[in-house]
Amino acid sequence: MSQEGRRKILEEIMTTEEDLLAKLKELVSLSKPFLKVDKKTAKVAISEEYRFTNAEKVVLLLVGKYFAMNYGIRKDYVVALEELSSELSVKKTTLSAQLQKLTEEGIIEKPERSKYRISLYKVEKALRRLHKKYLQGAK
Repeated sequence: MSQEGRRKILEEIMTTEEDLLAKLKELVSLSKPFLKVDKKTAKVAISEEYRFTNAEKVVLLLVGKYFAMNYGIRKDYVVALEELSSELSVKKTTLSAQLQKLTEEGIIEKPERSKYRISLYKVEKALRRLHKKYLQGAK
């Protein structure tokens, strides 16, 4: 197969820095009503304006950690169960069922034992679901 033939096939998955930045900007826009990230500590503040479920809080916290990594104040976006529990003020045992369900749905990933991160392929869908539930439903 020629290089040109390979390139034509692979073109569907190629992207540019501009495309990636546009997607990041869109994710930030979708997140703004729901969370803020401290630019020094990378702590995520979740809006108290809405009555989020614990599972939704987990998603928002993991999205915030992803943004903190992209901002350069966190080395990665993997979060230990202990950190989730501490930052959300929810017992680890209470979070377990939600983490399992979110992992099964593919919204979050479990790269290591008791460590989680947002699935980059599902983050937009999760944020749009929150928009629909809390913002469009409020109109």
